[in-house]
Amino acid sequence: MKDLRDLRHITHSLAFRIIAPAISLILATGLLFYIFVLRYVSDFTEQHIKDSITGISREIYNICDRNLNELLKTGLTDDEKAIRIKKVLTISMIENFLQRNKFKGIIYEKGNELLVCCISPKLLKAVIKNARDNTFAVMEYDGTKHYIYQMHFEPWDWRIILLKDAADYSALVKKVRLSYASTSLSLAIAGLLTLLYLKKSIKYPVNKIISSLKAGNQPEYKGIYEFEFLSNSIAEMMTERQRFIKQVIEEQKLKGISILASGVAHNFNNMLVGVLGYASLISMKLEDAKRGNKTLQGEEIDELLKFTRIIESSAQKASGLARDLAGLSKKRVLEKGSVMPIDVNKLIAELQRLLSNTFPKNIEITAKMNNSLPAIKGDIIQLEQAILNIAINSKDAMPNGGRLTMETFVTDIVKGDSKYPYLKAGKYIAIQISDTGTGMDEDTLSHIFEPFFTTKPVDKGTGLGLATVYSIIKAHRGYVIAESIPNKGSIFTIYLPIE
Repeated sequence: MKDLRDLRHITHSLAFRIIAPAISLILATGLLFYIFVLRYVSDFTEQHIKDSITGISREIYNICDRNLNELLKTGLTDDEKAIRIKKVLTISMIENFLQRNKFKGIIYEKGNELLVCCISPKLLKAVIKNARDNTFAVMEYDGTKHYIYQMHFEPWDWRIILLKDAADYSALVKKVRLSYASTSLSLAIAGLLTLLYLKKSIKYPVNKIISSLKAGNQPEYKGIYEFEFLSNSIAEMMTERQRFIKQVIEEQKLKGISILASGVAHNFNNMLVGVLGYASLISMKLEDAKRGNKTLQGEEIDELLKFTRIIESSAQKASGLARDLAGLSKKRVLEKGSVMPIDVNKLIAELQRLLSNTFPKNIEITAKMNNSLPAIKGDIIQLEQAILNIAINSKDAMPNGGRLTMETFVTDIVKGDSKYPYLKAGKYIAIQISDTGTGMDEDTLSHIFEPFFTTKPVDKGTGLGLATVYSIIKAHRGYVIAESIPNKGSIFTIYLPIE
């Protein structure tokens, strides 16, 4: 209830003590300024009116030119239906533009009328009679002076005629001449009072609050109740925000530690079960041979060798897992000796051949490459590993076959682009890997780069593949974005900066 009373007090007091007087002064000043500005309308000449009409004609030409360029970009310049549609849209845009600017106009194409905007049949005949190519004409019709200008849009063989009534300007001049003398002094006084009032009542407290925020400090304004309340509210929100951020960070740390510990325990336990189990079998075989004082025969030796190979394989998997964990536990840094110029297209072509020979035959692998890609600097082995990890992930998402597409292109990242908040502005080479697999929902998509997160069955994956991809691409000062829709496949796009 107290907050509600405070809010009601703020709205009422602001309305009567600051906002209402300020708005009244601003409206009065604006009105007087409007009348003051109209004084200059009295100096209109025919040249000024012609300049205005010329500007409108340029805008209309630009509308036609933009629509023609759009048609050219689509490559439909030989499609008569597409051309007709684009012309109809262009005429509609020109008609709206003329109406907004209170102009009249006519468009002809090879003698046929395409548009007659706000012109009566009788006036139309007079306009056509007086129109001259790229020349202004002045015509008297029904006691009113008209300005006529004719232009051509050559690509479509359009003849465009613009018409403007001179009477549209005369009323403004008359009003200004009557009001100028009485409003000029009022304008100056009202403007000065408005500036002084706003500076005292609004500008100072607002600037004080904003300057504190820009400096990263909590505002501490004291004075006008409304702005003091605003200052205190912002300070409380900043305190709460800092507390909340700290809490979220701690929760994320605990969650990360929990996932890491669970993943490490699960994977190492699977590997140790194999090691311990087969080591126990070897021990039993040797114990039996010792108790029986017999020599192990060929088949028994082969069986023991099989057990040792399984133990060795499990140990190698454990060693690989340890290496991956070491890579994720610290920021990956490219070694100077491994950094070299990389032809991305050549890398993709080689990987296409490799995957075509190793992936199931029911998976079609294609590559679309931009032949004008510049070289980038990086570790070719690590980049190959990252792309292979994504490709293997896509293969597993297509158990019944499908299509895997790898594409390269150059893209510009613009500063402030919300889709790429972690990338600096500049040119990037993009490697896009898409599949027609099972896809992922939003919840799965939000976790795919986390260590040990996996949707695969037990013993089918460690959950480190995509986490390693993320680590490698970040080491190359790039970024990887994943997009997916359930049952419609996934798209992974790698962005690597061009030096």
